[in-house]
Order: sequence, then C-alpha cells, then structure tokens
Amino acid sequence: MACKCHRRVPGLRLGTTLTVSQSSLPDIAIPRTDSFFRFRRMDIRRNVRLAHFQLRNVLAATSRTHAFYTGNGVVHRFNPVSGVNKTVMRFSAYPYAQISTLAAGHGVLVAGGFNGEYMLQTEDHVGVADDELGPFHNGVLTEHVSGITNHIQVYLGRSSSSPRAGFASNDTAFRVIDLETNKLLSAETFARPINCTAVSPDGRLRVLVGDSNKVFITTTESGRPEILQQLSGHRDFGFACDWADDGWTIATGFQDKTVKIWDARRFGYPVETIRADMAGVRSLHFSPIGSGKRVLVAAEEADYINIIDARTFRSKQSIDIFGEIGGTQFVNDGRDLMVLCCDRVRGGIMTLERCGVGAELDWHGNEDDSKGLRREEMGWRGNTWDWTATTFTEGRSVKGSLTKRRRRGAELEMLEPF
Repeated sequence: MACKCHRRVPGLRLGTTLTVSQSSLPDIAIPRTDSFFRFRRMDIRRNVRLAHFQLRNVLAATSRTHAFYTGNGVVHRFNPVSGVNKTVMRFSAYPYAQISTLAAGHGVLVAGGFNGEYMLQTEDHVGVADDELGPFHNGVLTEHVSGITNHIQVYLGRSSSSPRAGFASNDTAFRVIDLETNKLLSAETFARPINCTAVSPDGRLRVLVGDSNKVFITTTESGRPEILQQLSGHRDFGFACDWADDGWTIATGFQDKTVKIWDARRFGYPVETIRADMAGVRSLHFSPIGSGKRVLVAAEEADYINIIDARTFRSKQSIDIFGEIGGTQFVNDGRDLMVLCCDRVRGGIMTLERCGVGAELDWHGNEDDSKGLRREEMGWRGNTWDWTATTFTEGRSVKGSLTKRRRRGAELEMLEPF
C-alpha cells in the first residue's frame, strides 16, 4: 500500500532577496493573550487508536454525551457525563481493517478504512443494547492499492433532505454517497490526493486541500463538479480546512506550518497568514454562529491547540497538552470543545468550556473594544463579536442568542463558589 510522505520545505540562504506580494504574505506569530476556553475535565481512555501518522480526524462528537473515537478496528462511544463507554461499530467484514477517519452528523455515524472500505450507522441504532452492535451498512469505495480514506464530511444536500457524505480517498478520487440510500452520487478524480474538504453554509461550494500546494474551490453539484478557483500561497501539502458560518471566511492548514484565511467574496490572495507553534495544523474548526465570540480552533499534530480570535486574527489562546492530537469538535452549540489526545498512557477525551459566557457586550450595549480596535479597522470581518448576520446565518443564531448567553452566564456565576 502506498504511503503518504512528508515533504521537507527547503530553507533560504543568507543574502537571498525576496519580493513579497499579496499572494505570499509573510507568516506572523500572533501573541497568546486571549482566554476563550477553560479546562473542564479529562477522561482517560487507553483504548484510543491513531492508525495513521498524518490523518487526525478520528474524533466525532454530536453532543456532550456522544463522543465517538477510534480503537483497534472499532469505533467507541463515550459519554463524559455518565462515564459509560461502549463499542458501537466494528469492521467485522474486514478482519484486518484499520479506521483512518471518522465523521458524524445529521443522525449518521460514518467510518472509513485503510483499504477503501467504509461503514455507516444511524445514531438511532448506535448502542441499541449493551451486548450487541446496531445495524449498519458497509461497502468498498475503491480497490486501489492506495485506497486510504483520508477524510469524510457529512452534510445535507441542497436538492434533498437526506444527508450525504463526501469521501476523500488517497487514490486521487473524491466521491459523494447518499447516506439514506447508500448509493454513489458522484466521483471526481484529481491530479493529486485530496486530504480534507468543507462545504459552504449554503451548500453550493466546496473547499478542498490535499497533496498539492494549491487550495481548490469547486461546485457541489452532482456529476462532475467544476473547479472554480485554484488559490496559491501555501508551500507544502494541506490536511485541514473549514468554511465559517458567515459564508465567506475560509481557513486552510498546510504542512508549511501556516494557517491561511481566505475571503470567498474576493478570491485571489489570503487575507491573513498565521504561523503555527510547532508543526503543521491537522484540524481546523470555526465556532458555530450563536456560540459567542467567534474563534478558529487550529490543532497541530501534537501538543498544541490554538484558539484564534476569528474577528481580528491577531491574538489567540494556546492550550498545551501531552500527546498526539486525534481531532477537535465543538459540541453544545459551540459552548464546549472536545479534544482527543492519543497518548497511550495519558490519552483520552478532554473537554473545555467557554469563558465569560454572555459578556460580549458591556452594560451600555456597546462592544467591548479592549484590544483598541476601531470599527473601521475591522474591515471585512464585520463589527460584532459573533458572526455577521447574512443570508447564510439567517435563522441560525436563535439557539444562541445574546439573551440566552447572558442568562447562562448569570447561572454559571451563581454556581461558582465564593
């Protein structure tokens, strides 16, 4: 089986003159001055299995009580509230299969393997009994010698209410399957393998990154998706991307140890280029609308979780843990953050919770401008703590309204000891 490889970026010799353009913004190391999340709990799980040294999407959490992670050819479900752990999926039809990626959403749990195999199960049947596994569907996407399933994204299609899964495989193909009927809807072949994808909030566009220094923007229509944009600026392969709820903010993470921020309203050059602390970023997640101050979680290969201010991209909070990071996931409408640590001794699921819930505005109703930013300096990022209200966010922010966050913040303050 062909294996992915890490390509080293050569350095520059002294005396070399560089001409910096907008397409190659200099990397910036932003200061660690923020405090968005605080530690809640750490649940040690010694049955965590990280099967591939580059693929770090083996955590899928749908709520505070449903955290799915990979073991040795199996998928476990852990409930941090009750402490109950259960095996909910096993690749029994493929005795030597190892799970390379995991995804969950819209009531479906999907796992992909090293040899093109996949398995899906509805959450209604996950853990129907303590002594048996729920019903599931399985299949094989490809029989290619390099058929590793690099990434899976579960989303709703624009033309139907049934969930779909986009499979990025190492055989250079990207496939879309209808999870309700378990039928292949489309298959597109690229010049290089795709390692991560994300669909825009309106479901029209998709961002893809892979074994290329380009970022691809395509349509999501079934059949043969059209490549609309190829964005330049990264210097190595890409393994992480995400599309924010505002509809136009995109983040991409590559092995060149940078995270680039793009504006979908004017593609061409990145808006920001942020340097990672130690290694390439393997997991990127924007906070959902209605969860408070908007942030971007950028988890590196190991040890560092960067929570970046997604309003200014000029400051961050860094959480330093011990071990390989298997993925991050927002739960509880974005007010909690789960992190999978894959260390064999001290690994498990760490849960973080939001700080200062409901404190986005002062008592006068004005924005807290403690960082000295003027509204006109915020530019394209908007002028509110939460994601800017657009046609993409309409009707989605009610669950996390300002009033609800203030009430929750007041309740938390009442529970805190003196």
